[in-house]
Amino acid sequence: MTHFLRKFGVAGVRSTNIPTREKYLQALQKAKHTISQLSEKQLDKVVGVYKKRLRAYNKAEWYIGEVGVKEVGVWRGAGGLPMSWTHSSLFETAKKVKEGLKTETKEIKKRSRVAIPAILTFKTIIKKEKYLLPIIFSGGTGTNGRRKQVAKQKFDIDDGNMRAVAFAISGDKKIKAYIGIKSVIK
Repeated sequence: MTHFLRKFGVAGVRSTNIPTREKYLQALQKAKHTISQLSEKQLDKVVGVYKKRLRAYNKAEWYIGEVGVKEVGVWRGAGGLPMSWTHSSLFETAKKVKEGLKTETKEIKKRSRVAIPAILTFKTIIKKEKYLLPIIFSGGTGTNGRRKQVAKQKFDIDDGNMRAVAFAISGDKKIKAYIGIKSVIK
């Protein structure tokens, strides 16, 4: 979904301002319409830009569930956050980011500095959209975006790190997500 939101100008590294609610909702509708018109093969092409991700997604068994912010970790250096901020749980990362945004530290790169406040602005809309749920794997599986992390977590966020950080900053204790578990059937 984020790929198409970027295409319609309301997400991504080039965004410097929070869009208006109207612009965000229009882009969201266009993105949902575009996605609904794609076949599974076409969707695989979009995800397939990241071959490792596509393989991991196709090998997992998926369900929608909730995970606690203290039992899930974010991608190493997610959204340009300092690597040291992403070593522990989402809860710990969110505490550091919240303080960093408050003090306007330069350690938070442009992408995170714009994306997180934008997500907070549209949180109620984002949380209702099934296409915008973060994507999480059981710890140490999937694309393994937390490899080399000392503090292992029960779950690892693969996609939607900025959304999850924003939700945790706003006080959410759990996040709803697509959860991929390594398939036992080969």
